[in-house]
Amino acid sequence: MPLMPGNLSRTWISSTDQPSLDAPRTPGMRTEVFVAGSLAMDLSCDFIPKSGLESQKLPRPQTSNPAVISQALGGVGHNVATTIHYMGTDVQLCSVIGADQAGATVKNMLVEKGLSMSGIIQKSSARTAQYVAVNDGNKNLVLAMADMAILEGCHAEIDTIWKPQMDTQKPKWLVVDANWDPRSLQQWLRYGKTANAKIAFEPVSVAKAQSIFVSPPNSTFELGVLPDHAVSLATPNAMELASMHTAAREVGQFERDDWWQVIDAMTLSSSGSRDKLLLMTNAALVDEGIPQQSIQLLPFIPTVLTKLGKEGVLMTQILRPGDDRLTSTAHSKYILSRADLDHQTIGGVYMRLFPPAENVPTDDIVSVNGVGDTFLGIIIAGLAKDKPKSLIDLIHIAQQGSVMTLRSKEAVSPEIKKFRTLL
Repeated sequence: MPLMPGNLSRTWISSTDQPSLDAPRTPGMRTEVFVAGSLAMDLSCDFIPKSGLESQKLPRPQTSNPAVISQALGGVGHNVATTIHYMGTDVQLCSVIGADQAGATVKNMLVEKGLSMSGIIQKSSARTAQYVAVNDGNKNLVLAMADMAILEGCHAEIDTIWKPQMDTQKPKWLVVDANWDPRSLQQWLRYGKTANAKIAFEPVSVAKAQSIFVSPPNSTFELGVLPDHAVSLATPNAMELASMHTAAREVGQFERDDWWQVIDAMTLSSSGSRDKLLLMTNAALVDEGIPQQSIQLLPFIPTVLTKLGKEGVLMTQILRPGDDRLTSTAHSKYILSRADLDHQTIGGVYMRLFPPAENVPTDDIVSVNGVGDTFLGIIIAGLAKDKPKSLIDLIHIAQQGSVMTLRSKEAVSPEIKKFRTLL
């Protein structure tokens, strides 16, 4: 059976086809991280108010607006893989480009960065992904348009190209972004788990965040709960978290018996729970339901790092029995609940709000694109080490790296390389 249907041909670009700045790969060498996701040309349109109208921060709808427009190589998958590469961790990006001018540009830029080309596939009759962001006068996102259709319908490539690569390389971590169609996403989750890789999920957007809980027709795949979970970590922002929670609720995930078994094992008290959440976070977050939503997703994703912009990062995590934090005085204020001592898989629930590494002045912000991807990339680069630092230490480093990208014209700031020695 042909790998590609109809007239859609495919050229597999490997490190043997194009020169690479990577160190030569030793046969049998393990790739520590696979990243499956989007690779795109990014256009950032930063609104510039006219002279005398500096107080106007938002572009006007239904007309043209003055702006500074810049182009960079991006896409969530690319940004995460670039971050991991910059941090000195071996990574393979699995993505697709078209046989168009944008694809040729992307290919050349990847080679210049030294990223491995062994997981990049070229489709001759598809458009290279592109992303256009419209930002306000403070560089905050107003509207974005994403053409990621090239990632849809890659089921054959996942089966015949990327799965065998993953089975051979046996990565410690697989990062999957939500730009894949639901069937492809389920393939990645299933094959990642089969390869014994821990999986991190990047929700990408409010609309696409729901895909992790949405099953295509005739699918028999079901997202497992602890200890049979597929996804170990997710990094939504507040809106993406709400979208994931809504999707899970609407398809009945919170009615499953195995979900209730994990929730019951957490021994969360309904009386006084709001007071505890207020102590660990703040009233605005509790009123918005962010801590509560992250807790309810824990059976499916035992570590949820919710990116809150100027509020920092909320870490919500199921602790395993024997975790040092359960008996640490320094961490006691972050222990939301403790499971029964004889429980085999759950020790307790840990919740901690990390303040931002730095309050960056508006004039210092160059672009918000890639900030969250930098955060996730540093986290995974650190966790993939043979002797990883604690997630708490990595969050502090990742927040600092995100600030560097916030000040950079690149989707990922090359300045984060200075953090290599900290991992």
